[in-house]
Amino acid sequence: MRAVVVGGSGEPELREISEPSGDGELVRVLACGLCGSDIEKILPAFAGRVLGHEVVAETAAGQRVALIHHAPCGSCARCRAGHETTCAQFPAETIVPGGFAEHALATGWVELPASLDDARATAVEPLACVLRGAERVPNGRVLIVGQGFIGRLFTAVLERRDDDVFTVDRDPRRAGRAPAGPVDAAVLCAPGGADLALSALEPGGTLVCFADPGAIPAELVYRRELTVVGCRSSTPRHMEAAAALLPKLDLPAPLVLPLERFAEGLALQGQGDALKVVFVP
Repeated sequence: MRAVVVGGSGEPELREISEPSGDGELVRVLACGLCGSDIEKILPAFAGRVLGHEVVAETAAGQRVALIHHAPCGSCARCRAGHETTCAQFPAETIVPGGFAEHALATGWVELPASLDDARATAVEPLACVLRGAERVPNGRVLIVGQGFIGRLFTAVLERRDDDVFTVDRDPRRAGRAPAGPVDAAVLCAPGGADLALSALEPGGTLVCFADPGAIPAELVYRRELTVVGCRSSTPRHMEAAAALLPKLDLPAPLVLPLERFAEGLALQGQGDALKVVFVP
């Protein structure tokens, strides 16, 4: 089968590779979204890897599904405390070899509404991550730092629950309404940006880190009694919720490209010229 593989020099290469075998069901990939974490891994250190986890596929029974990317055990102390993505079982691969291929082995999925086309349905997985992160965001005035695709999803989800949402981005094409005064919470959706987010918070406010914040001044957190929490990835429960919610959200359409144009799509999204790129085999 064809797949995009990270080459030895860190460049994506379209190759013929063997179909995967082992545990799980072999599914036919219909579309796979390009995530920021994929872009970060297109490096020599990841040579030989097939990336991609925002996958829409067709099962052997003809079901159209969104594949679950990692799954917690659901019963350990970490899972019971709500920290499912720190579960010892969570790192185990559930999509083999990855979504930028014609086929994959999958161990879990959620069914998709007929109203979602394949390309738009790839947003189920990132939306599930955002829904889990939004549970950690207090209601009120919220600043979203970063208006890439994840930032747009946070904005849509928090506006839907009637928060007063403000958005900033280093790219002026994506910046929205900046807050005129302090906010109750800030969500960091792009690397860095912690200083901006922290400076916008009310004393006693909350910073949710959905991206690497860089150095956070401990004295500022201490003196202003701020709460800093991290959040990443999703759970099967959030995948189900995302599949139900996505048709109700008004989001920009992704740019859809074939696997043969992977390098082009990578450049467009990496440079900010495309908000979201989805690849089809």
